[in-house]
Amino acid sequence: MRRARAAWLAFAVAIAVAAGGAARSEQWRRTVIRLATAAPDGTAWARELRAIGRDVGAATKGAVEVKWFFGGIAGDERQLADRIRRGQLDGAASGGDLCQAISPTMRVVNVRGVFNSRDEASHVMNRFKSTIEAEFLENGFVYVAATGLGPDLVFSRSPIRTLDELRKTRIFHVSIDDRGLLLDNELGFNTVTGSLDEAGRMYEEGKVDGMIVNPSGALAFQWSSLVRYVLSLPIGYSYGCLAVSNRAFERLTLEEQQAFRAAGAKAGARIDEVGRQQDETLLGGVFQKQGIKLTQPADSMRSEFLAAARLARERLGDKLVPGATLQQVLAMLADYRSEHREAELPAPARETPGR
Repeated sequence: MRRARAAWLAFAVAIAVAAGGAARSEQWRRTVIRLATAAPDGTAWARELRAIGRDVGAATKGAVEVKWFFGGIAGDERQLADRIRRGQLDGAASGGDLCQAISPTMRVVNVRGVFNSRDEASHVMNRFKSTIEAEFLENGFVYVAATGLGPDLVFSRSPIRTLDELRKTRIFHVSIDDRGLLLDNELGFNTVTGSLDEAGRMYEEGKVDGMIVNPSGALAFQWSSLVRYVLSLPIGYSYGCLAVSNRAFERLTLEEQQAFRAAGAKAGARIDEVGRQQDETLLGGVFQKQGIKLTQPADSMRSEFLAAARLARERLGDKLVPGATLQQVLAMLADYRSEHREAELPAPARETPGR
């Protein structure tokens, strides 16, 4: 509690300084855009997000300044949304919760057992871009950019080889992720909720035995230094976004808006690219050097998990994600997988029937 109060005081002082800078900069015709994120400073994520400020500053010749608040100093993503609406912040880089609160369509990307790869998730999100943009505008935000954050894996204290063992493992779950918690409970997972900055302490105190997170996130939040095993079974896929309030975006000229969108899109693409490389490096040897053992699931466990995930989302229906949206996604994925299977076949096998 004392640490949270100190963080809030530091954030309040930083906001006051930024606001003062914004007031003074009016005389110089400079606009300050205040953005916050849970991403810890010093991480690959933070590096690419900082680049947005440099790119926007260069493109606008200093007319627009981007001020970042890293490491959750401004609160969790539910608090960020509230502070954006109250004008204390102008936007946020979200790891998923804020994106999905704004856009019902984006909720589908976090549904367990739907996607098989980062490419599938990106394909669907790109197809839904205009729909997501409209949902953001309707809820008072501009959808600047989005990016894949990688597969959600189970990092744990003990090896997990079966679905039953997974269900018995006490899994940390971020308390503000209402729909994700609903689905995991329906799957029979033994979830224990808390705030993001409590996860590591809860693990060390033995209150939880693992967490579901993408590899880059495990490294960024330093959870990988605590756990001993990782199950190489994608439970889901994480997708983030950069959202700015309509009010703040309208303060920018058209040229400045275009520069901001371009910088955001570039950062999103870079985060996805760097994340893919980092996942490969981490799972390909770095985690093992840290003492983490990778557990490969049997085909039977994979099949059992996918079947359980399908039944869980069918039981939850619209409580989880709009049913019509989910059906669209499943149809998109069927077409996508069919096209890519055909592309991988040798030439003779792709000949039309009857030849």
